[in-house]
Parts: sequence; structure tokens; C-alpha cells
Amino acid sequence: MIDISTLTIVCRLWRVRAARLRPDLLPAGSPDRSLERWVVEDEAGQIYVVERLDPRTAPHKMRVAAILDALARAGLDKAHGYLEDSAGWHVLPLGNSYWQISPYLRGEPVPRPGWVQEGWRGQALADFIIELRRVTTGLSLPPGDPFSIRDFVITLDGRLSQERPELASQIAPIVEPLLDRWLGPDVPLHTAFCHGDPHPLNVIWQEQEIRAVIDWEFCGTKPQAYDVALLIGCAGSEDPEALKGPFVRALLARLRAAGHPAAADPALWALVLGIRFGWLSEWLRRADEEMLALELDYMRLLVERRDELRGAWGAM
Repeated sequence: MIDISTLTIVCRLWRVRAARLRPDLLPAGSPDRSLERWVVEDEAGQIYVVERLDPRTAPHKMRVAAILDALARAGLDKAHGYLEDSAGWHVLPLGNSYWQISPYLRGEPVPRPGWVQEGWRGQALADFIIELRRVTTGLSLPPGDPFSIRDFVITLDGRLSQERPELASQIAPIVEPLLDRWLGPDVPLHTAFCHGDPHPLNVIWQEQEIRAVIDWEFCGTKPQAYDVALLIGCAGSEDPEALKGPFVRALLARLRAAGHPAAADPALWALVLGIRFGWLSEWLRRADEEMLALELDYMRLLVERRDELRGAWGAM
């Protein structure tokens, strides 16, 4: 259990004079992005989120922080970055851990599963995706390896064949056509810089607007429709009928009106399905057999409704 004296020492690295813990406030976003995190208030009443990091993740955290700085300088006001010290470092060592700190932003809670019925959230996230594309086109960002869904699925399938052969057998009717046809080696996948996980829960919402987008851990070069496909897939995981519901309709309509290529990408449906393998991997990591079974059912549903969904999304 950490006390304010320890966090006071940590915060001094960024010239923040921590005065008290704020256990009444919860940081937004996933708690899995760090080992521990706390909300602290300084002597002037400013509030911050302090995160303790696994040293093994420090290089990646530094890259993400540098990307957020570059995006903010390029004019993306929704990029929620981290504080830097006097030497310009965002991630600093102290003791056996690394640390980072960011301003705490208040936001409004996201109703679950109610957000899938709110078209205005789809429009707002579409606007963010449009602006992200505009800002990053031609922008030089810290390099990283492009993400390949095909490679991810191939690697996961190989691991399952060794560790969970019964599960590999269950998903074979999905993996084989996905790799051979739907996301086959000849399918053109144009790439762009993507957030990587723009779920509504990774957004600070205020008065039906996006105040900030957080949790950029998976950002990088991906298929251009990646963020859109992830949002659609997340909506459908809350409620399968939401795959054609208000959130998805508004998302695609706003993108199409702006001429964003993701809305007309022929690989959109296949990307929605392919991204679900990331969730499958997550449930395996957590040893959550119930969610694993639900994920398999959802993936089968996406395959069964392939023609229907492709037609519907193309008309939205």
C-alpha cells in the first residue's frame, strides 16, 4: 500500500508538489496499462494521475509519449499526453520501477451497453478519426513496426495448436477462410496511423463532446480502417443488433460524408472479424473461459451475417 510521502518523492521528478491522495477519483481507461496508478492533488489544487510502470514497458511508454507530443504539436487537441521533466523526459526511473504522470481530466460516465444506441458518440468518434488522419498525413512520428492482423492470427493459431488444440479445432472454420480469402495475402490493405483502441471507454466525454482520447498504447501503423473496424466490433460485442444500430450508422455516415476511405474499405468486415482475435487472445491471457466462449459465439455470428453486414455497412 503506497502512501503520499512516496508519491510526493515521485511527483517531485516533474516539479509537482503532491499534497494528498484522491481515492475518491478513479482514472479513466484501462488499469492494465500500468502496474499501479493513483490520483493525487498538488498544493495548488491541480489533480494528476501517477502511474508505476513495469521497467520492461518503459521503451514503449517513451515512444507513445513522444507520439502524443508530436500529435499535440501538429494540432490534435484531443491527444492527452504526459508531463515531461526539465530534460524533456516523460518516463523516469525511481527505485525498481519507472513512472509517468499526466493531468487528471474529469469526464462523464459512459453507459453500457447504452452507448451503442447513441448516434452522437459515433459522429464524435468519426470526427476524431477524420482529424487524426488529417494531422498524421505526412507527419514524421517515432518509428514502429506496422501491425499485421494476418501475422497476429497466424501466430495465435499456431500457439493454440500447441497449447489448446481443441480450441484451435473450434476456430479452424473461421481462421482458414479469413487467412485464405477474407484477409488473404492478395487482399490490399492500405495503411495509416491509427489510435489502435478508440473504444468509447478510452474517451473523456463532456457535454456530448470528446474532451480527450486516452490509452494510446496500441497506436501505430495499421490497416486504414482499423479504428473503425474496432469500434464496430465493440458495438456488436455489447449487443449484436448494434452492428447496424445508431452508433455504427452515425459513425459510418459521418466518415462517408467526409470522404474517409475507411467507410468504403472492402476489407472492413474482415477487419472487424480479424480484430476479434485480439480479444480472444486477451480472454486466454486472463484464463476467462466464459468470455472465451462468448467471443467464439460472437465470431461465428459475424461470419454467419457476413453478407448482410457488408451490405448494410456499404449503404450507411
